[in-house]
Amino acid sequence: HIYEVHTADNKQEKILMVRQVYCDVDDEEEFYTCAFGGRGITEGKANNATINQSKAIYIGDNKGKQSKGTKRQRVNDEHCSKIHNLSLRQGPPLLCVAGKRGMIKVIDTVLQSLVMTLLGHGDSVNDLKCNPTNKDLLLSGSKDHSIRLWNLQHGQMIAIFAGHDAHRGEVLSLSWHYSGAKFASSAFDNTIKLWNVSDNPIAEQSEKEGPIQAAIRRSFEMDHGDKFTTAIEQTPYFSTDSIHELPGCVDCVQFVGDLILSKSVQNVVVLWKPVVTNEDFATFNTIYPNYINENRKNNDRIKSKVIFLRDFTVDNCDNWFIRFGSPSPYNEILALGNHEGEVKVWELMGNEDDDEDQDYFGDNDGILCKLKTGGSTVRMVAIAGKCLVAVCDDSSVWMFEAIE
Repeated sequence: HIYEVHTADNKQEKILMVRQVYCDVDDEEEFYTCAFGGRGITEGKANNATINQSKAIYIGDNKGKQSKGTKRQRVNDEHCSKIHNLSLRQGPPLLCVAGKRGMIKVIDTVLQSLVMTLLGHGDSVNDLKCNPTNKDLLLSGSKDHSIRLWNLQHGQMIAIFAGHDAHRGEVLSLSWHYSGAKFASSAFDNTIKLWNVSDNPIAEQSEKEGPIQAAIRRSFEMDHGDKFTTAIEQTPYFSTDSIHELPGCVDCVQFVGDLILSKSVQNVVVLWKPVVTNEDFATFNTIYPNYINENRKNNDRIKSKVIFLRDFTVDNCDNWFIRFGSPSPYNEILALGNHEGEVKVWELMGNEDDDEDQDYFGDNDGILCKLKTGGSTVRMVAIAGKCLVAVCDDSSVWMFEAIE
């Protein structure tokens, strides 16, 4: 479903309105994740297309037969010219969806049709994230233990992040750094890994072009019919399994500036800092002067030290695949639901100098408020402006608005 936040006639109340509904003709398909990225094609009256809210738009094909809607397009030579022309588009962002079948379907919501299907993963896709500085770059994380980087202009698989030092369990969550130069991933193996798409993961700009950077550049320069060699990256520049206790899995991760928020199934979200720069190491040695690395399997090839900053605890949140929300780029607040239908909202990094009467880190743990939905598990929370939206297992969507 695609919703629009609509202001009621009294100009005070806001309501959620369904604008479009997409269904896959494959009854076995289940969508786990979606993301907006790239740009669609604007064609004549298609910009003003509307849809009856009771009518679903069907995508995909059914055993090779076109049925109820647009037939799925495979990314092959037959469609390369059409995909290549997407570089000239001026429309709104494309909708990318993926799930159980492992196929990423890219939809133009103005034309209400499937643009292309990205094929490559060998199992279900759990997360999709578009680069904040280049919306034509899409990351996907899969149950096949791999992360893949795609070019939405050409439908090209740019790079695969998998192998010897990569995740040993299904990838559950991804998060780009605000610079677009690196990203974080977490998985069922209880690890969190940081990967670079530039040659220097510490700096936002690097004079030397790295292999992933080169592959990205080539993917935008390629012409119809050109052969493309997908880059392979097996080694992250940072990896840790010390943030969350075992048994468990890290099902949500997010960059907060240069810090990281992560969540497992132990009723806690942790704010921490990866130790990657010389300044970080100096701070780490001051805080932990007697630290001994008991896990030397990587022989310090991959940085793994962390500085713990803060815990956010929430009851009844030991289910896996429950996602917190902290809106970028300022990440002023954090919201997380649980399996009792409750949503807890925290002040993420308050400045106690702003208000002497506000206890940001005292007994209330910086809690701003607690919200209640219908009682079903809250799987995902998203925040935009003054609105907070919670999506629950019973298919209900709840919207809350902050009051001054």
